[in-house]
Amino acid sequence: MKRIVLIATLIILVDNLVICQTNKENFPVLKGPYLGQEPPNLKPKIFAPGIVSTDDINHSTICITPDGNEILWAMAPLDKPSRIYFSKLINGVWTKPEIISFTKSEDGDCPVLSPDGGKLYFNSNRPTPHDSSRRERIWCVERIPGGWGIPFPLGSEINADHLHWQISVDRDGNLYFGSERSGSKGRDDVFIAEYINKVFKNPFSLSSEINSENHEGTPYVSPDGAYLIFCRDGLRISFKQNNGLWTKSVYMGDNFKDGICPYVSPDGKYIFFLKIGMGYNDVYWASAKIIEELRNKVLK
Repeated sequence: MKRIVLIATLIILVDNLVICQTNKENFPVLKGPYLGQEPPNLKPKIFAPGIVSTDDINHSTICITPDGNEILWAMAPLDKPSRIYFSKLINGVWTKPEIISFTKSEDGDCPVLSPDGGKLYFNSNRPTPHDSSRRERIWCVERIPGGWGIPFPLGSEINADHLHWQISVDRDGNLYFGSERSGSKGRDDVFIAEYINKVFKNPFSLSSEINSENHEGTPYVSPDGAYLIFCRDGLRISFKQNNGLWTKSVYMGDNFKDGICPYVSPDGKYIFFLKIGMGYNDVYWASAKIIEELRNKVLK
């Protein structure tokens, strides 16, 4: 009997080994920046089809570590919770995407790295240690040797009221997010919660150069806080002037008319985004030269 059990166990182990080897063999060998993808020009194209952009639903764009050696994104099979995936460049080759540890048993969406790569912010419906209700909140997890620490929810000044979808963080730790809460000028506004003395202050709606009576959301702020890209009937951009005030936002053009969830790569070369009306199935990317072109026009 023991011999039969031993043989059966060995068969299972061999089968699992074959399956693991097959999975590795089925994943393509990807070398070079950006999962080895051919860079786009000014016209957006799908990013990493079959790897990042798959039959599962992309509900966020990607984010990239400052050294470019790790890419994270969120995907959700139909009617199932969203999970955060990652791939790393190791010995010149990108690893097969895996679910990040802290979203294996709970949902995670819209991963956003701090500019130094030391913190990862994400959305989740998981309950907090002090509230068993499930609703959208912003969580944070810090990088530790060998991986990530234990996620924790941001404070009540951020999470007590409505917020939705993608957030963004600048180099000073200031948090930008879309919300319909007290102080909104319209349906949803882009809010900022300033980070002062390692504490988030009460959020406030940005100026009317950015917010309106319409819907504004899914912001991306550059690490230096010099410009802000957000969604309002497509992607719009506003620039910070020398006096600290924002310019009136301008439409980024028909290439981005259906765009939401913008993100600019750490090297400033590419802009990534999702498209409204496409089922959020694909992440698109394009040259970020449009940003400098618009900056020169707006700040001339």
